[in-house]
Amino acid sequence: MANGATIVKVFATSGTSTLGGQVESELRHRIGNSTDEYRVEHGSHIVSWFSNENIEVQVDNVRDHIALVLHTQTPPVNDGVIELLAMLDAINNAHPRRTFVAFPYMPYSRSDRKNKPRISVMGQRLPEILNEVLGVRRVLLFEPHNGHIKQYYVPTADEVPVVPLLVKHIQDVYLTKYSPADCTLVFADAGAAKRFEDIPATLGIDPTYIYKTRADNSESPSIKAIAGQVKDRHCFILDDEILTGNTVIKDADLLKAHGAASVRVFAVHGILADQKLSTEALMAKLDASPIDEFILTDSIPLADKVCFAPRKFTILPIAPLVGEACMRLILGESLSELHRLPS
Repeated sequence: MANGATIVKVFATSGTSTLGGQVESELRHRIGNSTDEYRVEHGSHIVSWFSNENIEVQVDNVRDHIALVLHTQTPPVNDGVIELLAMLDAINNAHPRRTFVAFPYMPYSRSDRKNKPRISVMGQRLPEILNEVLGVRRVLLFEPHNGHIKQYYVPTADEVPVVPLLVKHIQDVYLTKYSPADCTLVFADAGAAKRFEDIPATLGIDPTYIYKTRADNSESPSIKAIAGQVKDRHCFILDDEILTGNTVIKDADLLKAHGAASVRVFAVHGILADQKLSTEALMAKLDASPIDEFILTDSIPLADKVCFAPRKFTILPIAPLVGEACMRLILGESLSELHRLPS
């Protein structure tokens, strides 16, 4: 290790600590093998809660260091956001050389537009707070629900796709088991069809389309029609996130009614939450559904949920991708290579 190496301190908010530790290990390995100009260290912090429910965050020394802060959406979501803001304030007050923020899943990322009168748009306000109040200038967003949210940051946040992890899993696991002629990639709505339009050609399988309408912001749109061959096919539904599971269960019912041999759901972000159900009840519903398997990443911690239905869930680790992206950000290298689909 060269003398005078720049220290990179990796911080993670409380709900992100497990993923943060994994990313820290990935980053230490990658930077250690790439350069002796940087040294990765754990950034510890203390959260103090007062009787009035206010919090105070104290961080390690970061003067003239690079601070990398990881935060993903975990319940209680709003407590996590306040902890993130307090942590960044503490870091900013300690005069780091640079501060980077990585969001495996950014809170309020779906509250990104004013589509009704007199409503809040926290998906825009949070970036403004990070930029204008806390001085954050480099942000990584991993598979945001809408790509335009990166433009709320100044300069524009870097968007890192995670879908290639799911595509590679399909190639390595299912297309070695099934003939591509017996498989179909299901676009669950028009948004998915546009977003993932290149993937059927990459996989060498046919697409199928499910047409839906959504009259409001409800979490259960109406299914109108299906176009494509699904009879005796192994169907792969691909999406960026799964929330209550109500929509994909309806999709699976429809596909099975049309003769699908199996239905697997691939999603980057497994939010897996329903205001009307407990976690155990929600997972029981998903376990009893006609969906044969759920394949998700751990961009949001899932261990306390999938334990209720382990046979149906496969979790792909996101830490290697996050570590690679963070390394490139720190070293000033291009992120474009991460956008390529596996061949």
